[in-house]
Amino acid sequence: MLPLAAILIPSAVDQHYYSTFYLLAFLLNQGLLLWEGQRRGYPLRPWLLLTTGATLAFIVGTKLIAIPAAEWAALWQHGEWPSTTARSVLGGAIGGTLGVLVLRRWLGFRWHVVDAFALPMCAAYALQCVGCLLTGCCFGHLAPAGWGVLYAPDTLPFLVQVERGLILPTALHSLPVLPTQLFTLALCLITLAVLWSTRHRTWPGGSWRLLQLALLLSGRFIIEFARDPAGEQVGAALSTVAGVSLKQVQWTLLPLLLLSWGWWWQRTRAAQALAPDVQPPARPMRNLLTVAGLLAVTALLGPGALTLPEMLIVKAGLTVVLVLEVLALLHYGAARPRQMGLPLGLASMVLLFTNQAPAPSDSSAVRRYLTLGVGAGNGRYDEDIVDRGGCGSSATRTAYYHRYQVAGGSVAYSTVRPSGNVTTLGLGVWRGAERIGIQSLDPNGPFITTGEDTRITKQLWDVNPYVESRFGDGGHWEVGYRLGLHIGQLGFPSRRLRRELSGNTLGYQLAPDMMIWTGVRKTLFMQSDIGAGPIALGNNAIRLGLGSGFGKTDGSYLLGGVAWARHHPQGTMGFLSGQISVAGNSLLLEPYAATDFQRHYQLRAQLRYRIPLAKK
Repeated sequence: MLPLAAILIPSAVDQHYYSTFYLLAFLLNQGLLLWEGQRRGYPLRPWLLLTTGATLAFIVGTKLIAIPAAEWAALWQHGEWPSTTARSVLGGAIGGTLGVLVLRRWLGFRWHVVDAFALPMCAAYALQCVGCLLTGCCFGHLAPAGWGVLYAPDTLPFLVQVERGLILPTALHSLPVLPTQLFTLALCLITLAVLWSTRHRTWPGGSWRLLQLALLLSGRFIIEFARDPAGEQVGAALSTVAGVSLKQVQWTLLPLLLLSWGWWWQRTRAAQALAPDVQPPARPMRNLLTVAGLLAVTALLGPGALTLPEMLIVKAGLTVVLVLEVLALLHYGAARPRQMGLPLGLASMVLLFTNQAPAPSDSSAVRRYLTLGVGAGNGRYDEDIVDRGGCGSSATRTAYYHRYQVAGGSVAYSTVRPSGNVTTLGLGVWRGAERIGIQSLDPNGPFITTGEDTRITKQLWDVNPYVESRFGDGGHWEVGYRLGLHIGQLGFPSRRLRRELSGNTLGYQLAPDMMIWTGVRKTLFMQSDIGAGPIALGNNAIRLGLGSGFGKTDGSYLLGGVAWARHHPQGTMGFLSGQISVAGNSLLLEPYAATDFQRHYQLRAQLRYRIPLAKK
């Protein structure tokens, strides 16, 4: 009978313990990093770039260090990543540290920023240890006197013991092994406690991270004596140097931990002035180039380099930075269209060549997609307002010249059923600015468009939840609709502006987002909509048009017709909009233009990146 100290771990077969805790650890790390950056007063955009770049470098490092020597040639020559899922946090620590060191100076951070990664990394590593324990990777030697943890059949410890002849294949569980994963978890918690207790010490920048590395590397060196070589992903073989036999990974750890302790001691004991931490300067161009560079790296890594959760974590952070950069261009300095086109151009150029798994081809399966989008646009319209005088007073006439810019992004989750029916739940968030020029006019004179008396700038914002459905198989008659709501400061026509200026603040606005279409999508269809997505922001428009996919069933189409919105002398415009599917149907470009061929126009463009999720 086994002693009570032996604990049976739930079977990991057909479970996703490792990947679940792997994703949770990344989310915890990113959340803590955001909190730490806010606590230190770092600007959000460069801080997000630094943390996302460090995360990408960490992920790549965990995999590169675990690639067998025989498979390096295929990766180097053909970009083919091995099918193995082996990872090592040692490679991640090296890669993440190098990523921070490379980006730190480029983005304008001082050495103190390195310390911001110390606590979040320990907390995330501790959480991941739970997933390792449940999965059975990184297991230890046979436990003395029977205490330890037991693993169910078909797990790694069980299969290793069967291969060694220690148990029969029909055994109910493995022999007890040392819970080295719990040893590592305890190491992380101890390191956390030491770091927390020294948080008020005044050390040169980088010293806190060096202390963390020294503690973790030292603990890992000791834990390796208890870890079974079969549970070691990297450097499990023994090597003898000067009569001392250690694992190869221990020989690697030894100089690293000595270097960390020595460097930490030297920095904390050096008689030097302690330079204070300062915020990095605003460098929007460098931020945009860094986004493009990191996206290019994900593309150059090749297929199989990043799992779907890893790709979502990396690209979500970069997408947020892109949106924030566009908003910053709008908010500070009234960005021109070509300035707004810079971040969108960078994103489209890189996303077009970014690798992604193709959509599942099994037509009998339910397919699911996550679509991330960024967009921007601007517009113009005029108003000619005459206030009739009462009780003998004369009429007054005022011209309002509206110019607005908007930018933002969206996220949508779509389900495609075998019948062809599609259901989408989405959320758009948009931000912008509206500049209104005001001028008094002669009640009996012409409408003059120059010589503003005054100018007012108002902020625009919009939160747009919506649901879309499409019924049909893509080749015959179909019907689709969209229902949503716009909530925010959607625009400032003269009536609303004058109430605002008189002190009667109206708070937020509500507007519908509705669309219906019917026909054969690839041949000819009719569509009517009001407030469709970002078109509602600035100058809400109603549209009626005819469209065609020109024989294509990949989602591409062109739609043209008539649009109505506010404008003097009349609000009628012609419009063209559409959707262009490229890059294996994963990148969707959605342009929109409407104009009366005079002073009234609306321009919009969206880039949406569609990511296939697991099919069911």
